[in-house]
Amino acid sequence: MKKLFVLLLAASVFAVSCNNNPKEEGEVIGEDSLGVVAPMDLQTQEYIEGRVSDMYNYAFSSVMDDADKKFLTPDFFDLQEKVIEKQRETGNLWIDHDHWVMGQDCHNPSFEFLKAEEIGPHYAKAYLNVKAFDDQEKPELVRLTLRYIGDDWFVDDIEEQYEGAFYSHRKIYEEALDE
Repeated sequence: MKKLFVLLLAASVFAVSCNNNPKEEGEVIGEDSLGVVAPMDLQTQEYIEGRVSDMYNYAFSSVMDDADKKFLTPDFFDLQEKVIEKQRETGNLWIDHDHWVMGQDCHNPSFEFLKAEEIGPHYAKAYLNVKAFDDQEKPELVRLTLRYIGDDWFVDDIEEQYEGAFYSHRKIYEEALDE
């Protein structure tokens, strides 16, 4: 019986070590794969609501020009900047509105935080309604993918809903760069 226990223990240690191999070349290794984990007190509905509210209040303020640099993950920000540069070079239009207000123009924009879901040590989803205009009848439903980097949550993707389906800005940007 003792031999069987030792063999099972050795087999499980071997199996675990085989699954801890480094990622394949070409795969993105983010901070989450390097062990950066959100502390438990930052993995709450209340904290994420406060963080997202801070982001949107800042983005809607008069200093909103630097909200992307301040609140997007470096990877998502760089991806967006590459698409903007490609737009300038080609004249093709992939980014045609401000993703904070979900519009090209705005007047007294507002948002309503709805909920956070799938909160984990590295990623979370946040849902909110956004209005670009104070008299806008129907708000835009927005889903944010948040990624924990360093010491807080940052936006790693913005998805807007259109005809019942969510459309990922990250995916649109990646496809634009592949063209």
